[in-house]
Amino acid sequence: MTVAYDVDERAAAAQRARAFKEAAKRGDLIGLAHMPFPGLGRLSAEGKGYRWIPLNYSSGQRWEGTKATAE
Repeated sequence: MTVAYDVDERAAAAQRARAFKEAAKRGDLIGLAHMPFPGLGRLSAEGKGYRWIPLNYSSGQRWEGTKATAE
């Protein structure tokens, strides 16, 4: 995978392939700017590619007056 701004497309594609593989293997939490809120998730290896698994977001807090309490 490359984008128009890559100076060296081959090196960029190889680096992304390594990063995707490691992120999927370790279960890293990934933040992406152009995804629906909260834009956080993980990659899962699937066939010859990867699947994006979005984080099921819940703040785990509720507000009572001016204090936040954990649920």
